[in-house]
Amino acid sequence: MNLPAYSRTKSSGVEWLGDVPEHWENKRIKWSALACINGVWGEEPNEIDDIICIRVADFDREKFLVMDEPPTLRAVELAQRKNRVVRKGDLLIEKSGGGEKQLVGCVVYFDQKFEAVCSNFVARMPIASDFSPRYWCYVHAALYAGRLNYPVIKQTTGIQNIDLSAYLDIVATYPPRAEQHIIAEFLDQETGRIDRLVRRRMN
Repeated sequence: MNLPAYSRTKSSGVEWLGDVPEHWENKRIKWSALACINGVWGEEPNEIDDIICIRVADFDREKFLVMDEPPTLRAVELAQRKNRVVRKGDLLIEKSGGGEKQLVGCVVYFDQKFEAVCSNFVARMPIASDFSPRYWCYVHAALYAGRLNYPVIKQTTGIQNIDLSAYLDIVATYPPRAEQHIIAEFLDQETGRIDRLVRRRMN
């Protein structure tokens, strides 16, 4: 897939973005998500309220996806599940964790079919219906790879915590919905091609 070049561009006014197509909007990334809902750790499994709980350890930081094994079961009552059950297409953000060589704030795309919640170190970010979740996953991946989340990270007792309010105030570019899908499809194809090449070299 080849993407056509844009004939008219403008300065985004944001250093990390540079020039962008003239018809794209620049807004804070919080407007791409319907909410940012903190997860829950629940209790030990009891065979009644058990549900899969997605931990930071389940984040694939190279593919920005959720790994599906081995699942962690936790007992989470129905009242605690409200708005926390993860849906296919949601983004999940690591709000606490990280380490000396790894920043907190990784965002992954949930493409699994199983019912789950996320742990208390993670928040669920359902994407607004008029946006492409895959495109926004790539936006967050760019922020993370460029360490643009570093200024909004606080560290206490050896654990990094991301200031979600400040993070969601970071400005990103908003192409029209159709272009978001095209860009995401292009990046999916290109990253898939790179993954296949890497696997061939490793075999």
